[in-house]
Amino acid sequence: MAKDLQGIGFSDLKSPLFFAWHMTNKCNLNCIHCLWESGPQAAWPDELAEQEAMEVCRQVMELQIPYVALSGGEPLLYPAFWRVCESFSKNGVDIKIESNGHPIDGESARRLASLKLRSVQISVDGASQETYSMMRAGAKLEKALNAIKELVKHGVTTEIIYVPAKFNSHEAERLIDMAAELGVKAFYTGKTMYIGRAVRNWDTIGLSEEENEELSRRLERKAEEYRNRMAILFYPYSVVEELKYRLEYPAASLLLMANGKVKLIGSMPFVCGDVRRHSLAEIWQRYIKAWERPEVIKYVNSVTETPSLLARANDFVDLGF
Repeated sequence: MAKDLQGIGFSDLKSPLFFAWHMTNKCNLNCIHCLWESGPQAAWPDELAEQEAMEVCRQVMELQIPYVALSGGEPLLYPAFWRVCESFSKNGVDIKIESNGHPIDGESARRLASLKLRSVQISVDGASQETYSMMRAGAKLEKALNAIKELVKHGVTTEIIYVPAKFNSHEAERLIDMAAELGVKAFYTGKTMYIGRAVRNWDTIGLSEEENEELSRRLERKAEEYRNRMAILFYPYSVVEELKYRLEYPAASLLLMANGKVKLIGSMPFVCGDVRRHSLAEIWQRYIKAWERPEVIKYVNSVTETPSLLARANDFVDLGF
């Protein structure tokens, strides 16, 4: 596999540099673009129990993985959320939390601030309630914005993730202005991922290549406007483009799902381990080998020709080695 800029091979690493944890598939919202198809009734019956979660924490620290991202679903709904965060925080692990913001009030913002997080990322997909609720039916934009206000007030580095769609891209600049006024430090967006519910709703959501390029140009102008105040980043790759890249340059990261299974990447169905059966150290070695498996290579080549096959991404296909 390819070497990085320091000449260190991906397979030379003794442990991952990043650990993404999909803590629960339960969410208080039911968004039309959700890559995991999360929702109020979508918690998986075999999600990790608290003691299993704490064993994962122990192994993350044993491997000296420096950085974790906690997501869902809505991670604040996971019963062991606070205990996991406190364990990582007191042991010097950098933590990023990805939330829709609705469960965050003044008290939880104060508690999050005490953890000395790297950042909290709030999903906001519109600058008006009408547009926002088209993506997140029944959700209140005011709740997401109030969460941002409370986090900023308590000194938490706060970011926004924005998913563009046919019905909201015209509000991107207005939302960026709102974010800057609120004290947000970074605004992230990019091509919407063709996975999960987005596949079923693509006629409503999906932007054309020309529309994505036009949005990117508009955001470049906003990035220049706010260059000394807030980072504005547009990720330019589609799911298929990223998969082709990762086949040659796998990320030094693990993706732990709520049921204990570890996937190669969210846009593929392949599982390289299970924390109920394997240690994280063992899973890391399996992960390295998995990127060279013929079925993984075949899948990437297949979705390149037929993107609709990405509808399989949320399956769990054990590589069985």
